[in-house]
Amino acid sequence: MKKNNLWKAIGICFLVFVILSWIIPSGSFTNGVLTKNATEPLGFFDILRYPIVTASTSLFVLTAFVILLIGGFYGVLNQTGVYANIVEKVSDKFKKNGAIFLAITIFLFALLSSLTALTLPLFIMVPFFVAVILKLGYNKIVALLSTVGAILVGNMGSTYGFNVNGYITYFFGTGINDTIVSRILFFLVATNVLIGFVLFLSEKQKSNATTGKKNAKKDTAVEIPLYENHVVAKKSMLPMIIISIFMIVLALVSMYNWEIGLGVDVFNNMHTSITEFQISGYPIFANIIGTVDPLGYWSSYELAIILFVATMLIAWIYDVKGKEKWQSFLTGVKTMVPVAIYAIAANILFLLMNSSSTGATFFHTIADFLMQLTNGKFNVFSFGILSAFGGIFYNDFPYLINALYDPITTLYTNYGFIGMLMQMIHGLVMLIAPTSVILVAGLKYLDISYTEWFKNIWKYLLLAFLVIVIFIVLMLLLG
Repeated sequence: MKKNNLWKAIGICFLVFVILSWIIPSGSFTNGVLTKNATEPLGFFDILRYPIVTASTSLFVLTAFVILLIGGFYGVLNQTGVYANIVEKVSDKFKKNGAIFLAITIFLFALLSSLTALTLPLFIMVPFFVAVILKLGYNKIVALLSTVGAILVGNMGSTYGFNVNGYITYFFGTGINDTIVSRILFFLVATNVLIGFVLFLSEKQKSNATTGKKNAKKDTAVEIPLYENHVVAKKSMLPMIIISIFMIVLALVSMYNWEIGLGVDVFNNMHTSITEFQISGYPIFANIIGTVDPLGYWSSYELAIILFVATMLIAWIYDVKGKEKWQSFLTGVKTMVPVAIYAIAANILFLLMNSSSTGATFFHTIADFLMQLTNGKFNVFSFGILSAFGGIFYNDFPYLINALYDPITTLYTNYGFIGMLMQMIHGLVMLIAPTSVILVAGLKYLDISYTEWFKNIWKYLLLAFLVIVIFIVLMLLLG
């Protein structure tokens, strides 16, 4: 039952979508006015076809491929014997101060997520921090909340993340620093509430273990995914640490759109200077490097290359050769195959919402209904519900904005406030929705059932929702 729990959650969302497609007509917006069409019901063959289409769509396959490469990366790290040494040393250092490590982990993931909104590159770090947290004796829920949960909270409180605030700026014509004070304050409050909540859970876990309660879990005995306790203390840890940090920094820098997001064009100018450099009229560097976009425009394709190169470089430096190298790489990949499959499955609704050739969807009809409840005037409550529905259907925030920018820019004017409201509600939904790709990947990675996650997260969801309400009220009162 536990193993199929997450599949059931994803399947229920899919079936609800199918039912709604039979009931609610599709529609599209033009200048804020809905053009309503007939219903576009999904039939039997559609139910069978769309999961296959999702599994063969290049965008989702690429995400799954990166997840597999993360597994291969850690598989090779384990083979060196140095990775286990790093995990052991870090866990020993914080053995008596586990709460400090949890707080550092949460703040680090949340901060990087808030600044970049790049969830997939940040997921590369999750296995390491999970290994340390589990080594410290905390359970899997604490480990997931401290890593994946922190990434999602960082998105919810995004400050300069291009995939959140950059698109708000792009679609609504606002400035990247509009409402920045409110966003920073919200990020700090939401993150600190998460830290307090995780520390509360961790203390509760220790209390249960100490008193020998029936339901206490001995997670210290649980096998840690993508980790082998194979220590070779004689080898230096420094090359592995430097390469790993450089890989993460390069991924975050190269995948953040500096030009559009912050108006920084240094990477574009650098790329132009290199590619246009010629010797006797011959573009030597352009031909040697090949086709490559400027830093800031890299995607998951380049992320896959970065991961693979880093993996092979570490294998070379630590003398992991031939059969051992590929066996360890494939062992890690094999571990992440189920995670990759679930990550693809979480995108079924997202594919369905973007499969219409005309752009008409029943979500537009739902949006029009909620907005017209108040005669087209902006209402926080109805728009909050709309953003929550949108979060379930559109797990990628820019697509939610794209679906609603027409009526928003036609009917309303307070774009900065609306953008922040949408990002907070969407981020909150991603903490619980079975369509949230990184959440689903994290749940499968740690083999946590959806029910178990919900039982442990619902209190934080209420606290975060209360924080959102308070910030909305304060922003309305302060103008």
